[in-house]
Amino acid sequence: MTPALRRAIAFALLVVGAAGLARSQQSVYQLTPPGGWTRSVEDGVDTLVPSAEPAGTVQALLLPPKPLAVDFDAQFAAERAALEAHWGLLRPQAVPLQAGRTEAGAYAAHFASYASQGGPRYMSFLAHGRQGRFVMVVFVASSDEAFNRLAPQATQMWWGLQVAP
Repeated sequence: MTPALRRAIAFALLVVGAAGLARSQQSVYQLTPPGGWTRSVEDGVDTLVPSAEPAGTVQALLLPPKPLAVDFDAQFAAERAALEAHWGLLRPQAVPLQAGRTEAGAYAAHFASYASQGGPRYMSFLAHGRQGRFVMVVFVASSDEAFNRLAPQATQMWWGLQVAP
């Protein structure tokens, strides 16, 4: 193999690798954030943050879609429990689960406050099962005031969330 051919192959591999990296940072969701919210994508998770709030105090996480299980309710409970354990959320004070089915598919919404090492967390776990996909949004705020003020916007995003074709 000539040095010129080696350089051409190395360049082609670099271009292909960069294209793959760029693809991994694109969202799988079709969504227009509410006014004043910024959006970023990292490792397949879309993070939306209201720019008027102090950094690290409020965010909505759009988790990567997963295949929809036969038992939506069990899938929702398992996903939520895994996230609660991963984030070290303790002593949930929850309102009754809101769940049901629309013509688009199943949905579930869990609202709770938690204790954590980082202080109190006020959270919504929102999921729906549509077109063979399980989609979950987690909204979190560090104060009940911010949660009560911004949760309606996060819930509105969730209801309108579409996976890109």
